Amino acid sequence: MQPMDNRDTAAVRSDPSEPGTGRRGLVMVVDADEDSRGQLVGLLRSEGFDTLEADSGEGALDLFETSRSDMVFVDAHMPDMDGYETSRYLKTMAGDAFLPVVLTFCAEDDETLLACVRSGGDDFLLRPYDSLLLRMRILAMERMRDLQCAILASSAPLAQLLDREYQEQVLAERVFSRAIRNRNVMSDLIAVLQRSSALFCGDLVLTQHLPDGGLRVLIGDFTGQGLAATIGALPVAEAFHAMTAKGVDDEEVLSEINGKLYELLPQDRFMSATLISVPGSGRYLHWWNGGMPSAWLRTAEGLYELSSHAVSLGVLPRLPKGDVPRRISVRPGDGLLIFSDGLLEARDVEGRSFDERCFRSVLSGWQHRRQVFPALAEALERHCEGVDQPDDIAMLEIPLESHLFSIPEPIHCQLPEGGWTWSIELRGEHLGPLHAVDSLLRPLGLVDGLETHLPVLETIVGELYANALEHGLSIVPVAVKVAPNALAAGEEAFRELPANPLGDGWIRIRIRYLPCADGGGFSVCVEHSGKGFDCCPDEAGLCLPPQPWGEGLVLLHGLCESLSYSQEGRRADAFYRWWS
Repeated sequence: MQPMDNRDTAAVRSDPSEPGTGRRGLVMVVDADEDSRGQLVGLLRSEGFDTLEADSGEGALDLFETSRSDMVFVDAHMPDMDGYETSRYLKTMAGDAFLPVVLTFCAEDDETLLACVRSGGDDFLLRPYDSLLLRMRILAMERMRDLQCAILASSAPLAQLLDREYQEQVLAERVFSRAIRNRNVMSDLIAVLQRSSALFCGDLVLTQHLPDGGLRVLIGDFTGQGLAATIGALPVAEAFHAMTAKGVDDEEVLSEINGKLYELLPQDRFMSATLISVPGSGRYLHWWNGGMPSAWLRTAEGLYELSSHAVSLGVLPRLPKGDVPRRISVRPGDGLLIFSDGLLEARDVEGRSFDERCFRSVLSGWQHRRQVFPALAEALERHCEGVDQPDDIAMLEIPLESHLFSIPEPIHCQLPEGGWTWSIELRGEHLGPLHAVDSLLRPLGLVDGLETHLPVLETIVGELYANALEHGLSIVPVAVKVAPNALAAGEEAFRELPANPLGDGWIRIRIRYLPCADGGGFSVCVEHSGKGFDCCPDEAGLCLPPQPWGEGLVLLHGLCESLSYSQEGRRADAFYRWWS
């Protein structure tokens, strides 16, 4: 049956709020029973309403698309599409406008009333219809409608303001993302996942090459979400990229970022972070974890946990002395997984966390030389399906392959004409992670014009110093170095060392720059006060200590024109040469 229009031909639909029209608006009556529908139409017309009629739910939806009603009466128990389903569709079609829907039925019971409320009905009316009760229902609906119209009218300027602010935030997020992400490197080799709980993501992911061809990565998690959580991201990114490109060591980078955030952020704001630096040799990595979930290193021996050991950035004016980066050996084929707490806290439809449901099982299945990122991302997608997350999520995986970390080829440049010699002696508690050579020499103006050769110099000095510290002074026992679980055992040995494990031990470093007509060279000498180690000259004159810790010397032999040990392994001399 087609929908029926019972408006008088001379009548024109009017605004019920417009005085003097004599009409109160347009009402649709939806009922499969013709007699019941006719009775209600007659009562409504006597109250001054124009009416539309439909004998089914589908017919009511078609009629509403062409003639928007001011109010709808719908039979709850129609065949096919009943009144409850019709009511839900009509409310959806009305959008933000308030459409009063009154459900009609023969008998009143708790189940019927509950179904009425759940379907979006605003009131109910029993049959047979009582004219006084109908008049009361209509007055109540008109008051609700008028109140809703007044609210919408008063909130329109606010809605426009919010929409304008949203569009400005969209533009700001686009500019912000480009400013952060466009400076990151190796985006095609590092697997990254970021999900924001608001328009702006409060989790920060930064990557930058080190001067020696290595890689530094920072993943940070600001307190809060949205725009407020990203207020410190730009200064952090600027300090990270600029200092990393210059070769500034991890501790100075962290100190600079901490100082900036402490000055910039309010007291209740800070940034938890994990910082990873892998030098160009790819033999080890430095890691620092301040308030973040544990990162995970997958090696041939198994999984190694890089847990939080430091305070978050921006909490204190200066980082505590003990909150320093740690070092761990790695080999090609190892993999590194870093993430924010939003990953572990992600909830499913039942409110259970990703850490509780899936994370541990996926992590335990991570195979050496295989990526775990795809399996984690897929499991997270299934876990979070249909649920808005309360926190931002960031996750990245770094494959520690040899092609990822390589010494860049030197580029010809204008070299300084004069030579120089620089030296330093480190004793006792100062024997630890060595500051970047660039940060030591640049304030003196010694590296001007030599920037393209600094990566190689950094590698040579770093490897010789590490050998002198770990093997010459025997800061880690040989039994630990050769153990099958050397990775974990070495870390445990470092933790158990006293505050000043070397007593009066010392290491001297001397660097000489030797210019010549057709190029130049660096002469590096590293001496220490330890017992040294046994070394047997091979055919090339290179002293190789027993494996597995001689890999760095093989790298140096490939870089240097000459490399030799003397004084029973207590002195190493290396010469790196280049031609113009």
